[in-house]
Amino acid sequence: MASNNMNNSINPYPVEQDFKFPFVITALFVLLPGLALYWFLGDSSSVPRAFKLFFGNWISPIILWFFVASFFHLWLKRSRLKKEVAQTSLVGKRVFPTSMNDFSVPEEALYKRIKMCSNKQGIDQHNLLLTRLALFLNHDDDDIDDMFAIKEREQMKGSFSLPRFMVWAIPILGFIGTVWGISNGIAHFSDAMTSTNSVTDVSAMLKENLPLVTNSLATAFDTTLLALLLSIPLMMLMLAQEKSEEAYLIDLDETWFHEVKPTLKTKTTNQFGYSSSEKTGMIQESVVSTSGQDTQVIANEIKTLSTQIKALQETMEDLYETVFASKLGSKE
Repeated sequence: MASNNMNNSINPYPVEQDFKFPFVITALFVLLPGLALYWFLGDSSSVPRAFKLFFGNWISPIILWFFVASFFHLWLKRSRLKKEVAQTSLVGKRVFPTSMNDFSVPEEALYKRIKMCSNKQGIDQHNLLLTRLALFLNHDDDDIDDMFAIKEREQMKGSFSLPRFMVWAIPILGFIGTVWGISNGIAHFSDAMTSTNSVTDVSAMLKENLPLVTNSLATAFDTTLLALLLSIPLMMLMLAQEKSEEAYLIDLDETWFHEVKPTLKTKTTNQFGYSSSEKTGMIQESVVSTSGQDTQVIANEIKTLSTQIKALQETMEDLYETVFASKLGSKE
């Protein structure tokens, strides 16, 4: 890999879609009109039953808003996924083969060439295949792409957190509407009973307040019915989108590990005569070999010094014997 690590930040997940935009847009075009219809026509007896199901109470427009916002969010994610898949295919089939024609180009220059070529093709720099190329070419660690593949899947799962919340929240809103409707019906019935002074007025009270009670019960069951009807297709759509993104990441791994990465490793081997792992082993062997040579040189010097000291010792002994013999001869 490149000897100098370039300061590259990890790109965001390209299929991530901000939830704020669909949430605000659907609030303007679904929630506010729905509440207005409930305010003006919700209590009318002449409107169809289907209209009352969607706009006969104040909770149903909120349920419909959550559903439309989630549907719009997943539709935008699906559009981003189609764009990402098309760009990844373009990088793998056109940009990368074109940039790899010259094997003598250094890796840093190769990445710049790939980036320039992708810009000409209109490919987003957040593309996952380009991100893996940047990480692999600009880092010393050959396994950096494996760690990023794990992070891609974590980002993919995190991008569905808000749709999962909506799938959970819509039935909860339905149950809230049920409790609200039943409690209102009981409250109307209780108020009517407390206002009755005699048994003869009970029938008149029931005739007068029974529509209020039934309307409250209709609200209770309509919200639950609407929530269950909308949560099922939303769940199916979310699971289908999640499965599509998972399939894309699997295809990306196959393209990277079986086509792109082996080509990059072949380039490194052809350019330097060995791969980076082999290079590391050779450096270690060189260090060991150098250490062995130094040890041998020191051993030879010590051996030579020992021989010189031994010769000097013999010379000193001969000199001592000569001087001692001369002194003995002069005394005699």
